[in-house]
Amino acid sequence: MSAKNKLKASLAVTAAASLIAVTGCSANQPAGSSTDGGSDKLEITSWWTSGSEADALNVLIEGVKATSPGLSVDNAAVSGGGGANARQALAARLQAGSPPDSWQLHPAGQLKSYVDGGQVADLTELWTQNDWASKLPKDVAEAQQVDGKYYTVPIGVHRGNVLWTNPAVLAKANVEINPTGSVDELISSLKQIQASGTTPVCLGDKDIFASAELLESIIMSRTGADNWKKLFTNEYSFDAPEVKQALEDYKTILSLSNKDHSAITWDEAVKKMADGACGVSLMGDWAYGELVNAQKTPGTDFAWVTFPGNEDIFDYVGDGFSIPAKNIPHAEAANAWLKTLMDPKIQTDFAAKKGSIPAVTNADISSLSEYQQEAAKSFASAKVVSSLAHGQVTTAEFAQTFADAVSTFNGSTNIDAFIASMTTAQKTQL
Repeated sequence: MSAKNKLKASLAVTAAASLIAVTGCSANQPAGSSTDGGSDKLEITSWWTSGSEADALNVLIEGVKATSPGLSVDNAAVSGGGGANARQALAARLQAGSPPDSWQLHPAGQLKSYVDGGQVADLTELWTQNDWASKLPKDVAEAQQVDGKYYTVPIGVHRGNVLWTNPAVLAKANVEINPTGSVDELISSLKQIQASGTTPVCLGDKDIFASAELLESIIMSRTGADNWKKLFTNEYSFDAPEVKQALEDYKTILSLSNKDHSAITWDEAVKKMADGACGVSLMGDWAYGELVNAQKTPGTDFAWVTFPGNEDIFDYVGDGFSIPAKNIPHAEAANAWLKTLMDPKIQTDFAAKKGSIPAVTNADISSLSEYQQEAAKSFASAKVVSSLAHGQVTTAEFAQTFADAVSTFNGSTNIDAFIASMTTAQKTQL
């Protein structure tokens, strides 16, 4: 099956799941209604399967087990596709009326797709009872809402626009990357690394989100945070000169990347960078957890810098969990799970493995890494925007259009075709 047909099939399954979720049961059925009411089992679905991700998820699993003695947890994680495979498997289960007790998702845009389909439970009462909104930054709390109601519980905050660097490679090329510099300066530094005999960029876009994340970081740098947000309110166009320049930049950076980038995954790419195979690798800060898990030493094997630009932009990628609106197998265990996620110590212990920062503001982050301390300070002061590559800033359909356009561009490098796809999507999907 072609990639295009696979996409159509995936969207068809998702659409069918939405239809069944809306029509299969009464819309007034209470959130957390259960098929057997049991609390001795819990099934969770996520796409956390790499070494560091699995370790971080285990923190959450052991946490809920500690609060619920005798609880058996089924970790139904699905690997690959940057989460797309897990979401497709979930859609099939929702279509069949057999959901897990809880599943991972990104807030805001991706969440809204589930809410519009009637697939996730309204958690507003749980939020109110526990006063969770007061324990979160405003940006994070708002991202968990659709039309003023809460539907998901956040576990952490990731930054998407991080450039991971190899100190030895940069030193050999006599390069220092300035986070407040321009994209032009970055490209000049990458060419200097190439001249020193090392591949400048390690990219692993076997799952297309890695390329999409790189491109969105460049676009943010060129447009600025305010115009990035306006791309999703139709106040600013993908046809803007700054976006076109970002595509030229991206085309150049692709040419400076490893030739096998489409055959390797994001985690393989960042490890190649740490091993000295290249100078830099753009990836969200889940890469930090993966590098430490691989026994790489911060400051020696790898370092980091925010993707260069003239303002401090924090590309927010959130992780959270929701529960199904209908047919939930184990409601009591699912509620215990959600409460566990908001425990400040659990969030800190999770972050230590994952590379994120806690979502709650009352977590003690003094034990976290130098990188995470810096990320927390930046999140409090930077211009916070949401990721398109991870389906957070807007609808799932628009995010898929972006992923498809990036995939096509990687093969054709046709800027006009990319712009045409995205401007059409702005008119029809926003």
